[in-house]
Amino acid sequence: MVQRLRVTRFLLVPVVVLAVVSHHVHPEGSVWDRLLASAGLVLLIAAMGGRIWASAYIAGRKDQTLVTDGPYRMVRNPLYSFSLIGFIGAGFAFESLVLAGLFGLVFLVSHLPAIRREEQKLRGRFGKEYEDYERRVPSLIPSIRSCMERVEGRKRLVLDLPRFSSALRDGLAIPMVFVVADLLEWAKLNEVVPVLIHLP
Repeated sequence: MVQRLRVTRFLLVPVVVLAVVSHHVHPEGSVWDRLLASAGLVLLIAAMGGRIWASAYIAGRKDQTLVTDGPYRMVRNPLYSFSLIGFIGAGFAFESLVLAGLFGLVFLVSHLPAIRREEQKLRGRFGKEYEDYERRVPSLIPSIRSCMERVEGRKRLVLDLPRFSSALRDGLAIPMVFVVADLLEWAKLNEVVPVLIHLP
């Protein structure tokens, strides 16, 4: 986990610097401008809600049982899936397709190795049970079939409150990216922060 965080931070620095010194090419207040900003906000809120939802299912159960219900019935790694949505949403919050792509690429490069390691660990711990789950459920991007599967079973969820509270706190911070992007755009438009490059 420490290595993943270091790699993520290392790769994020140049992308964040680019986000700070760049501005989008489309006219301010245009439909395209509003669509990208709105997409960013929606994706960041989805990432927040999704990470909180997935955390509710995994908190306190992660090392005890193979979790295959809730969001884990659609993808094997919903925390990572919703993080990817958040990374892409961050790029859209800056109203740039290029930044959305770069933030998404940073996530994939820094997190795919960790996903593979974690899945290998689960395969070793749960054996055939995990292999069956792996065949049935996609790793990161849900399939139509996995989303349409009928929900059965669990009517009650027991939360590990300290772990869930930590996940809730982290999740609630995700939409703040939109606030930062909006304030930064104001600073650029008012020439408080220089714009060195324009991006689509």
